[in-house]
Amino acid sequence: MKKKPAISVVVPAHNEEDNIAELLRQTMEALKKITENFEIIIIDDGSNDNTFHIANEKACGDKRITVVRHQHKKGKSLSLCSGFKLAKGDIVVMMDADLQYSPHEIQCLLEPFKKGYDVVNGYRDYGRYKRSRTLLSKIYNHLTSHLLGRSKVHDLNCGFKAFRREVIKRLIREFTWREGIHRYLINLCAFLGYKIAEVNVSLRTRKHGQSKYGLKRLWNGFLLLLLLFLQVRVLGTQKADG
Repeated sequence: MKKKPAISVVVPAHNEEDNIAELLRQTMEALKKITENFEIIIIDDGSNDNTFHIANEKACGDKRITVVRHQHKKGKSLSLCSGFKLAKGDIVVMMDADLQYSPHEIQCLLEPFKKGYDVVNGYRDYGRYKRSRTLLSKIYNHLTSHLLGRSKVHDLNCGFKAFRREVIKRLIREFTWREGIHRYLINLCAFLGYKIAEVNVSLRTRKHGQSKYGLKRLWNGFLLLLLLFLQVRVLGTQKADG
């Protein structure tokens, strides 16, 4: 019988042909230092470049790598949801495909689980980035914490997080997954009563491809925030021990 993986790493990818092979190499290297019992799930989100073909080629013959393709772009949140539903590991890590986060820091995300935490959030070092970006991040953190579950973490929008699998399954079961919900996962976990830790992670310069953030995404995220506020505050979603 095939042994259930201890760690699942879920990576949504859209037009990342220049990054995906190196991402898989680094992630495999990092995970082998932790355990041989892992899986990597790549969700190609309707890429119109060679992301899927390169990932599939690298996965050939290695059952620890699963590559799934969305025929049409669904967005990061629904790509994560597709990967989360497939994940079998006790711990589920989410990570971007652009290599701005180092796969070798997965180990840092795993440490707090030994102390009983349910969720671990990355806290980015913005040292090389514009002050306007850190200001927007602070405004976002304050607003979401006020409207949704309050959390003591500093970087709610970091794309490098880890969850116990039962937490992920509950998030999928209790909330409607629309595009953008991945930005509010920490708040929703706080609302549900889970123990959340935060660890420092480095933020590297993107070498290939373009950032996928923009004003339209910011506006859509705000609308989703209001919808989630109505669900958790007005409609009365049950607490973790409810």
